[in-house]
Amino acid sequence: MNATLGTAKLARGIGRARAILAWPQAVGPEIARLTRPRTQQGSVLFIEVRDSATAHHLTMQRHHFLKSLTSLLGDDSVTELRFSVGPVREVVAAPPPPALPAPDKARARRLVQQVEGELKPAALRAAEAITRARRWREEQGWRPCPVCEEPSKEQPCRACALTLADPNVKRAARALLRDPERLPGLPETLGDSGANAARHLALRLLEGQLDLLALECIRSGQEDGYREFLAQQADVYLSLSLRRPRTALMRRDRVSLPENARNVLNAGRG
Repeated sequence: MNATLGTAKLARGIGRARAILAWPQAVGPEIARLTRPRTQQGSVLFIEVRDSATAHHLTMQRHHFLKSLTSLLGDDSVTELRFSVGPVREVVAAPPPPALPAPDKARARRLVQQVEGELKPAALRAAEAITRARRWREEQGWRPCPVCEEPSKEQPCRACALTLADPNVKRAARALLRDPERLPGLPETLGDSGANAARHLALRLLEGQLDLLALECIRSGQEDGYREFLAQQADVYLSLSLRRPRTALMRRDRVSLPENARNVLNAGRG
C-alpha cells in the first residue's frame, strides 16, 4: 500500500488528511463546533473560525490543542496551529451546550481575565468551549499529564515526553536543584512548556534524594549532618513545588513534602 501510494504521489496528501480528520476527536465536540480545519501545509495545520475574537483566544490556547492532536496522531506531523477567520458551517438544530458546573465556569473566566471591551463575550464563549473540551477528554478517561496538567491518554503526554528529553530542559532541571529561584525566569529561555518540564524533572530527582536522606537520618539516629542536608533539600523541593522562594517558606509548608521526609523533619528539632 505504501509503495502504491508513493508511486501515485498520494502518500503525502493522505498524511495531511489524518490531522484534519483527527481534529474533532482531538479537541472535542465543543471546539469542533466552532472550527473547521482547512488544510495542512508542511507541519502547520490551518483552522478557520467564525470571528476574530474567537480566533485570537484559540490561538492563545493552541498549545493545549496541539498536545492533544500530537497524542492522537502518535507523531510530530503537526507542530503548529494557525487560526484565522473563515466560513464555518452552522450545525443545524444543534442542541445548546450543557451548562458548566461552577468550578468550570470559574476556570473559563480565568482564561479571559485579561480580555477587555467588546471582545470579552466572544472570548468567554471560546473559553467555555475550551473548558468543555477539557471536561470531555477527562470523561473519556484521560488523566491530567503530570507536567502540563492537560488531559492525556499517555502519561506524560507525548508533547511533554518530547520536551522532557530535551538536553536544555535536563540542564535547566539540574540548575534548579542548586537554585530553585531560577524557575520564574526559565520561560524566557525555554518557554512555559520547557520550564514546566524542567520543574517536573527536578522534583522527581528531589523525591528520590529526600527518601534516601530520610532513611539515612533514621539509620543514624537523626545525626545532625544528615538532617541538616535533608532540611536544605526539603526547602528546594518546597520552593519548586509551591513556586515560592525559599525565604518565603514556613514550617507548615512541610505538609507538601513526601511522607518520609516530612515525618523525619517533623520528628526532629526546629
